[in-house]
Amino acid sequence: MFSNLKTSFFSRLDVRLTISSTGLLLALALGLCIFSYMRLEHLLEKQVDRILVDETHELVDDIAENKSVITGCQMFETDLVRRKYYRFDFRVLSSTGEPLYQSKIAAKIPFPALQHQRDFSTLRMPGKSAQYRMYERKIAMDDMPDLTVQIATEKRQDGHLLERFCDNLQLAFPVVLLLSLLCGMLVANKPRQIIKGIARVASRISSQNLQERLPVPPARDEVQELTLTINSMIDRLEKSFGETKQFTADVSHELRNPLFALKGTMEVALAEQRDVQEYRDTIVDCLERINFLIKMVNDLFLISRFEMKKINLDLSIFNIGEVVRDICDFFLPMAQEKRLHFTLERCDDVVISGDKTRVLQLLSNLLDNAIKFTPEGGQVAIQLLQHERDAQLRVCDTGIGIPESAIPRIFNRFYQVDEARSGTTRGTGLGLQICKRIVEAHGGIISVEPNVSRGVTFTVMLPANPHV
Repeated sequence: MFSNLKTSFFSRLDVRLTISSTGLLLALALGLCIFSYMRLEHLLEKQVDRILVDETHELVDDIAENKSVITGCQMFETDLVRRKYYRFDFRVLSSTGEPLYQSKIAAKIPFPALQHQRDFSTLRMPGKSAQYRMYERKIAMDDMPDLTVQIATEKRQDGHLLERFCDNLQLAFPVVLLLSLLCGMLVANKPRQIIKGIARVASRISSQNLQERLPVPPARDEVQELTLTINSMIDRLEKSFGETKQFTADVSHELRNPLFALKGTMEVALAEQRDVQEYRDTIVDCLERINFLIKMVNDLFLISRFEMKKINLDLSIFNIGEVVRDICDFFLPMAQEKRLHFTLERCDDVVISGDKTRVLQLLSNLLDNAIKFTPEGGQVAIQLLQHERDAQLRVCDTGIGIPESAIPRIFNRFYQVDEARSGTTRGTGLGLQICKRIVEAHGGIISVEPNVSRGVTFTVMLPANPHV
């Protein structure tokens, strides 16, 4: 149990963030301490070097003032007693390296032989940890031979300062560690609480509860961006689930009525003995209803393929004007049978790049609806013209029309205007949805608007081929 608790604790995001940030902070602090130590050591050494240079100048001045090496060195050695922090030892050498004078303890210091190549150097006592900093300078004075001064001081004072610096670092290090852990936990706790809130709300989201939304934090950071992205994803899921539920309800409603009608017709036919002609009439009626259902299923399958983007358009370059003229010739007998005034008012030759079969299906659905919902004696007019860089197709009728309130929903699946549902020409309610899908697949726009008198006008804009 303890191991599980330990594993769970160290797997928390705030703990891992705290440990990683603390480790990084400690590494930076350690690097800074090492740099500070080396920098302090260098500065202390430079300070000692400056003092050695000053003391050497004072020694040279004493020698020059007394015009005697021995007298000047004795005067300088006497002055050294008053030095409070540093103790200096020195010796003066001739040009051949022979000692002319040296302080009392200078003999114990391992001064190097005369080389005339060094300024400053560090000396170590054999068998001891004591270190000396030495300065060597060659001097020349009037009426005196060339001399060399070697002066040194023990680096014990610098060592004490560096030791105290290290002691202070050792005391400060645990404090820095504790503060970094506390600050890391406090800083990391906020995103942890936000993420826990996101997880808590997300766990309540289901297909039956898609109204939940994650609380958006006020800070404009990555967490807010993530929250907005998740909320946007939930919006899309809610819309998709809503469309799926609506689609299921629509399909159930649209299939139930014809299936019950088909079942009722067959039950009536089997209720009593009938002659052959009555059975044939019943079968013909049932076949019509079955064909209606088959068309609906095929239309639904086509729409679903459009939605899943699995429709591969067989693109080719063709003159849509020829297609319009052919389709008008095909529907002319149907319009004449219904005693409609069917006219092709204008038909420009416009070349487009598209799927000729789907464009033909689009035109067929629009003309079929126009003829179907236009009463006898009405008019159906078609126009195709070049509109800037688009092919503009207009199908205008004087039919039963569409109420203003129904226009935004006219391209929805299974939506049919009430007057159309009550008539004998009731369709599947999928034709305009298929038209919209075909137009959008070609990068075009389809719209509908009511006419001033009666009827409606459908307008389709398809991109023309710019290379022709």
